[in-house]
Amino acid sequence: MDRIYKRFEELDVYGKVTFKSKLREFVYPDENPMCPPPSKVNTKDAPKKLTKRSQRSTKRDLSYWEYVDAYHSVQNSNNLVRRNASSSEPSKPAKMIPMLDQFVPFIQGFIEDVVDVKANGNCGYRLVAALLDMGEESWAVMHNELIKELGKWLQDYIKLFGGTERFE
Repeated sequence: MDRIYKRFEELDVYGKVTFKSKLREFVYPDENPMCPPPSKVNTKDAPKKLTKRSQRSTKRDLSYWEYVDAYHSVQNSNNLVRRNASSSEPSKPAKMIPMLDQFVPFIQGFIEDVVDVKANGNCGYRLVAALLDMGEESWAVMHNELIKELGKWLQDYIKLFGGTERFE
């Protein structure tokens, strides 16, 4: 226990959060969010897939990035045609974002996602941690990073806020 405590004290804030989560997984294994892998599907006697090319073909399958490049080039050419053809055509539907109507209309186009976090006075930090896929409970890491940022660029932030009073 002493060695664990000493190791914990040597870590920075983010390391402590990670260390605590690992200890929590060890102490409470039944609360672990992981699940066992799915059982293997029996494919015996399954119909065989037809291949489009012969077994001795020298043509290779495209790599992932070649598929992505092809997709983006098609999308870009479609966008150019659409813009030149008619500006009255509706654009493709946007992703459904919950509670988007609660924001003023001029800012709705800039919102990519809405995350509902627990309101306890640290919700701003919780939100940033959740959107960075660190989990809501890592809000203390966000708080400490903001303090470091403000300290590192103190004079710039004082100029930005228009004075020391407003900055504080």
